[in-house]
Amino acid sequence: MRLKRKIRRLLMLLIFILICLVLFGWWHTVKPLPQGLNSSFTDIETPASQVSFLADLSYLSQSGEPQRQEQIFPTLFRLIDEAERYILLDMFLFNDQQRRQQPQRNLANKLVDHLIARKEQRPELIIDLITDPINSAYAALPAASLQRLQAAGIEVITTDLLPLRDSNSLYSPLWRLLLRWIPARGKVLAHPFDGSAEKVSLASWMSLLNFKANHRKVAVIDQRGNLVSLVSSANPHGGSSGHSNIAILIKDPQLAVQLHESEQAVARLSGQQLHLIPQAANTPNPAPEEGRLTLALRTEAAISDTLCQQLASTRNGDRVKMAMFYLGQRRIVKELIAATKRGVDISIILDPNKDAFGYSKNGVPNRPVAAELIKKTDGRIKVRWYQTHGEQFHSKLTLIERATGESRLLAGSANLTRRNVGNYNLESNLLIKGDSSSQLMIDVSAYFERLWSNQDGIYTADYQNFADTSPAKKIQYRLQEWTGLGTF
Repeated sequence: MRLKRKIRRLLMLLIFILICLVLFGWWHTVKPLPQGLNSSFTDIETPASQVSFLADLSYLSQSGEPQRQEQIFPTLFRLIDEAERYILLDMFLFNDQQRRQQPQRNLANKLVDHLIARKEQRPELIIDLITDPINSAYAALPAASLQRLQAAGIEVITTDLLPLRDSNSLYSPLWRLLLRWIPARGKVLAHPFDGSAEKVSLASWMSLLNFKANHRKVAVIDQRGNLVSLVSSANPHGGSSGHSNIAILIKDPQLAVQLHESEQAVARLSGQQLHLIPQAANTPNPAPEEGRLTLALRTEAAISDTLCQQLASTRNGDRVKMAMFYLGQRRIVKELIAATKRGVDISIILDPNKDAFGYSKNGVPNRPVAAELIKKTDGRIKVRWYQTHGEQFHSKLTLIERATGESRLLAGSANLTRRNVGNYNLESNLLIKGDSSSQLMIDVSAYFERLWSNQDGIYTADYQNFADTSPAKKIQYRLQEWTGLGTF
């Protein structure tokens, strides 16, 4: 009897511990976010001429020769070279590491060169850089690019991810309670991102498996009395230098102030503070006949909320054009399907999810999601695949063209997955509203049609080229999207 009572007590203790662990894990998936995150900022009206669309593209010519269009980083480098008082950057990947030897441009080092050179020319110039701990393999090894910046007197803030919610609900509770206390000793494991780098500790890999990040790609630069902003999908990262990406360039001081405020929240959760943003000397004045655009900054889950609201408001005769690296959040998938039932025409260009820095992927989540969209709408949602050749179609934008002649553009850093727009990662996007005849909307629509129709090059392939109805991949996608146990 005593033995049975001991076994019963032990069993009850184990059940109690398990319940506590489950509750602990649940709390860290739903706990309040630090102040200033998941934000919807006040709308800003600005002259249409102050907002521009930029795109980087890797593609083939009609004869099959590799081609490269570069607009984003040349523009950023030029802005840095003309900066006078202040630069703010928040960049996720800021290194030139690569897992396998492949052609690349050392974007991180080039960006560092431009920042240091401008700092030397104007010692009074203040530069704030926010980035992610992924660049040091989670404190396993010094990040060479960041060390160069710090040595030049540039403020570098590495985001503290611990206060954020946990997307990997099966692993992160155990990591928080036990694994994160294991000392970072003994470099015994291969570097997760660089095949030629020295080995890292087990602690580095254990931090990586939380699968969360400051995934923003934002710049605010003081230029000739103006405050210029860049909201992008592009990383200054050697291994990403061949990716196709998009960016929005905005010359409006009000948006710059809002971006600075949103980045100040990231600095605060990391126990630091950004420098004050300088006051703009000039405010853009539109010509009397010039149209205007409305800018709306969104971060984290507010991005998903905004997109779903915009999709839900679409009606018969409207068009949706989406270009996306990852598409998977269930709420967005359902809104796309529902929109087709109202007569909305939807076209989507997706990355086939086959290439990842020299390694192969199996097509999750985009291929099972595409199969679902086509099956549940009887093919009314049209999908094409971007034809990648080792690089990624890393663009992230959705353009809604209304039959009334107005358009809505949502673009920035966020993939449309639970992790990216479910209040786990840090993300930054812009919703832009305006007339479809404005130059920005014309340029974005032309960009999409160029890719969709293979104008002046070979960009996209028919859906059947990567069609995949595998039940196993559907289960993998659903499980990883629900649990966070995956990299998308």
